[in-house]
Amino acid sequence: MTTRRALIVGGGPAGLATALALRDAGWTAEVVERSVDPSASGVALTLWPNALAALAALRADKPVREAGCPAEGNQIRAADGRVLDDVPGPVMAERFGGRGLALLRADLVAALRDQLSPGTLRTGVRCVGWTETGGRVRVDLSDGGTATVDLLVGADGIRSAVRRQLLGDGPDRLRYAGYPVWRGVARHDLGVAPGLLTMGRAAQFGLFPLTGGRAYWFATMPMRRGWGERVPRRVWSARFDGWHDPVPRVLAATPDEDIVVTDIYDRAPVPRWSAGRVVLVGDAAHPSTPNLGQGTCQALEDAVVLGRCLREHPVEQALPRYEAARRRRADGLTRQARMLGRVGTWGNPAACWLREQMIRRAPAGPRLRQMAEMFAFE
Repeated sequence: MTTRRALIVGGGPAGLATALALRDAGWTAEVVERSVDPSASGVALTLWPNALAALAALRADKPVREAGCPAEGNQIRAADGRVLDDVPGPVMAERFGGRGLALLRADLVAALRDQLSPGTLRTGVRCVGWTETGGRVRVDLSDGGTATVDLLVGADGIRSAVRRQLLGDGPDRLRYAGYPVWRGVARHDLGVAPGLLTMGRAAQFGLFPLTGGRAYWFATMPMRRGWGERVPRRVWSARFDGWHDPVPRVLAATPDEDIVVTDIYDRAPVPRWSAGRVVLVGDAAHPSTPNLGQGTCQALEDAVVLGRCLREHPVEQALPRYEAARRRRADGLTRQARMLGRVGTWGNPAACWLREQMIRRAPAGPRLRQMAEMFAFE
């Protein structure tokens, strides 16, 4: 049988997971990554039961679980510490098939990379452009080389070069969410703790336990584009003075070099993610704000479904089937995340009181069913 070859652009979780999925589908895949060290970007992330199910399908869940720290449930609080919503760990395990997991992004990248054959990943190389003719795709690379393959996969993130040529929408089509996110890793042992989101007036703070007596946190507040990097730490962190324990202590325990700030963007959902023999996965296809913690989770789902479709169908049929299976779910979560991000920026006292009442009084049944739907992946 003729070997089917794919080139995957992007060596983050989406690209590496796609390489695993294509390998299991009988393809030979190569991954190119523009960064010399793809594990250097990002801080930490959360994986929920749907992501862990996707990793299990790729036979990569064990090393990821070993690198991560489970969260004992999921909790929402007010800035003064009042619990607004609480889903304990045993309930998560029973209703959703597992708990959430937090880990360094570098550890996830390493765990996925180690499952691939040596030489699969080439770093310091980016896609310059491509041409599709005669049922093959010729890809031009920044090192002067070319690759001629049966499939080109764009897994190169929210500013995807593959997407720009495929759909004609470059960085000018990005939507600023209205806030930056500060992320950090603190030398602070939370012990056995739930994943936590605290909502205050025009500010939010998330907190998850990590291995090694560390904690991963993120903080947001409305701010003009580009200002997050300009505001001194003492200014933005003062917003969280007086918040419930351990928020101030976690911030105090975080060295400056372990804090990263980025403006948050997403894109409006688009009608297609593929054309011919070129397809998008992860943030290249459906970039989302991080408010649901589903960005990496949905990328892992993409990888599994794309692999299954390519195992069962020729490329011309597989890519439309992949889109049909994934677009409604991924686009729906993108819309939900954007809406939740807006709610989190509310600063008017009356609006914040209304937000708390909405969370506290939401019927448990529908709320748990909605979470079960988000966390389900087979």
